[in-house]
Amino acid sequence: MLPNYEEGDLDFLRLSDAGLSALGQDFPKLHKLGLIRCSSVSSDGLTPLARKCTSLRALDLQVCYVGDQGLAAVGQCCKQLEDLNLRFCHRLTDTGLVELALGVGKSLKSLGVAACTKITDISMEAVGSHCRSLENLSLESETIHNKGLLAVSQGCPALKVLKLHCFDVTDDALKAVGTNCLLLELLALYSFQRFTDKCGVACHWEWM
Repeated sequence: MLPNYEEGDLDFLRLSDAGLSALGQDFPKLHKLGLIRCSSVSSDGLTPLARKCTSLRALDLQVCYVGDQGLAAVGQCCKQLEDLNLRFCHRLTDTGLVELALGVGKSLKSLGVAACTKITDISMEAVGSHCRSLENLSLESETIHNKGLLAVSQGCPALKVLKLHCFDVTDDALKAVGTNCLLLELLALYSFQRFTDKCGVACHWEWM
């Protein structure tokens, strides 16, 4: 049951941790859940929901204030998760994403990470080590470098879609993608100040 609110209480206008926890109790068979811009939602709500909704396959947390504890709970409980969007989740660190990769790496097929300023190459190395079924990766970051993308290219051979907006990724990382990700169908490069024609020629020969 959803919590009762007194008349005039403005909290009822937005989803809170209490409401999210109740949502998990009332709808334990959820397969897809979007929590876009739910700014009152944190790990305190996501953790109990993950424990109840163990069949979740798609989760969109854009602009939510969830932290490592909540993401770790998703990794521990939602073993069928395939699609995860973490755009603008500023509270997340490598700890949460590594735990997520350890937990659902075998099922995860799509991952979006953007403007998560505390996510670094450590997370991408975990993705490369545990998410071998990953098909779609979107990265927008100033804290992810060649090391992280190299790990992904070597560990995720099923990658079909790669979208990059990473200012410090260079030719070497993109060449590794061309060498290792032979199923790649879509490559989108945004603000690629550090890529050159040399990389384009190398990738062309790898994909011939």
